[in-house]
Amino acid sequence: MRSSDKRNRKKVTFLTADQLEEQADAAASEAKQLPDGEAKQDALRSAAQLRVYATMKRALTPQTVKSK
Repeated sequence: MRSSDKRNRKKVTFLTADQLEEQADAAASEAKQLPDGEAKQDALRSAAQLRVYATMKRALTPQTVKSK
């Protein structure tokens, strides 16, 4: 890979399940303010998708065991 390719790559941000939930809440809040139509449906769809990602992330993330 050329060095110019490395510089032009987008950085990927990994969000926690809680951060995904926060984004879902924001999208749902935005949807409530929109009139019925495609934009509202897109915002609701985005919120639902973010909630699914958060649920999947929680399910796939190993839980730490608390020692007694």
